Amino acid sequence: MSKSPHLHALGTMTIFYVPSHKLDDPRFYQGSETARSAIHQFLMHRYRAYTQTPTPVKGFWVDQSSGLVHDVMERFEVSFNAENEFEGLIGFLVELCDRLQEDAIYVTRGDRSFLVTREP
Repeated sequence: MSKSPHLHALGTMTIFYVPSHKLDDPRFYQGSETARSAIHQFLMHRYRAYTQTPTPVKGFWVDQSSGLVHDVMERFEVSFNAENEFEGLIGFLVELCDRLQEDAIYVTRGDRSFLVTREP
């Protein structure tokens, strides 16, 4: 790793995906706040930076009744070092699952993958 004073480590990259069509859908507002706005507010307040890729990514999975499901997703990326920050993000994503009526949100942290579920 470079020892340049111009290089600042940001921590481990964490990525999560959210269905595009739900981000601005009025059915998922809380008051006048969209899900997209809630994500933005949380990430900026907690981590002071993030990246969102609005280019559609298509996700495929098998649901609880063994049916094939797919959706167009948007990617959100944030970096941090402390594991307690990861727990804070997971707590937010559990609430987001509930709000968006999603069974789970797919998350990667470094080289590991997780499903954050509404129900334990």
